[in-house]
Amino acid sequence: MAGSTSSLVICAIGIYATFLTWALVQEPLATRTWPNSMGKFQFPNVIALIQASVAMVMGYLYLNWKKVEYPPKKMIQDHWKQLVLISFTQSSSGPLATTSLKYVDYLTYMLAKSCKMIPVLLVHLLLYRTPIPSQKKVVAVLVSLGVTIFTIGGNDGKKLKRSLNDNRSGNKLQGFGMLFSSLFLDGLTNATQDKLLKVNKAKEKGKQTLITGAHLMFTLNLFVVLWNILYFIVIDCKQWENAVSVLKMDPQVWGYLMLYSVCGAMGQCFIFYTLEQFGSLVLIMITVTRKMVSMILSIIVFGKSVRFQQWVGIFVVFGGITWEALNKKKANIPKVKSV
Repeated sequence: MAGSTSSLVICAIGIYATFLTWALVQEPLATRTWPNSMGKFQFPNVIALIQASVAMVMGYLYLNWKKVEYPPKKMIQDHWKQLVLISFTQSSSGPLATTSLKYVDYLTYMLAKSCKMIPVLLVHLLLYRTPIPSQKKVVAVLVSLGVTIFTIGGNDGKKLKRSLNDNRSGNKLQGFGMLFSSLFLDGLTNATQDKLLKVNKAKEKGKQTLITGAHLMFTLNLFVVLWNILYFIVIDCKQWENAVSVLKMDPQVWGYLMLYSVCGAMGQCFIFYTLEQFGSLVLIMITVTRKMVSMILSIIVFGKSVRFQQWVGIFVVFGGITWEALNKKKANIPKVKSV
């Protein structure tokens, strides 16, 4: 599952661009008080359902564009257990992490999210017994360490000290439990996706039944849609009714909601292609460094100041990535046999 360097650069730019726009739309959608309903559109499962529906349609178009020989219906029949697991862990991870913010501060939340590569490695090694090269393990640790240093460096000492003191209260244990559970679910999601793509390619190569990123995008969003519909039927039908009420009174919310969903779906195209070609560790490397790359761009464009600790974090991250790239390039150079 190795793609070219130019493909990786295009994927990274695509992920950064689509999800930067996605984040800009997310803020007014979640925080604005709408004039007629006099309320905020804070209905996470409704938003997840609509976004997954749009992504499912785009995934279906992506499948047709790739002209795959492995029908999605057959793929679901063959791998429904893994798809149910991945869609469930993917649907559960985000709400758990968001709910943890009721008990832990935002800095703790960001630090946990900076280390997403570690649980993926652990699930690969401990649960699936996947052999991971030592080089990739070192790079995963370096990137996690670098992003952590960068995140801490962006906060002054008093704020960090206050954050650590706040976390000593017993009430924080619930928040930490939610964060660790979210990270474990992230690791399970990405490692299972890797296993599904890798094992399938190994077994079915040459038979035109390969699972692609397009397969995963379509089928996983289909299952996310089903999970959320089940949630509304069994657990919380009021959320759906309240959301419909707001949309009727303030139809302009639809514009934000659809733009948010389209940006997310376009970003998923880049995400699943990256997953297919390069694996989850590279994908997470791109996503966890997104904030840092945005900061570097703002330094270049607006001349913002960067603290010494943040420069150390940047050096550690890009040092690790560069080291891996050089080793990969060296490994790909054919050896000349001596006569």
